[in-house]
Amino acid sequence: METKPNGFTDTFFTKLKEQSFTIILLVGILYYQNMSFNRELEEYKKMIDNKESIILKLTDDERQRLMERAEYLTEQRDKYVEELINEK
Repeated sequence: METKPNGFTDTFFTKLKEQSFTIILLVGILYYQNMSFNRELEEYKKMIDNKESIILKLTDDERQRLMERAEYLTEQRDKYVEELINEK
């Protein structure tokens, strides 16, 4: 019975030595894919942040323009009402 575990261990380490290059290569490929994925993920996060800031700026500009327009229209209404009161 002692020969089987010892034989199994020897066989396992022999096969491990034969496949070590392939294992190292696969680990290297996985590492490269992970680094590439993380880099792309950071780029996408930056793009999303940039787009969000652009959208916020556009909405703030539009809000400001609409507030100025409402103020202008209110002034025009008040001026028109005042002219009507002064005519009578």
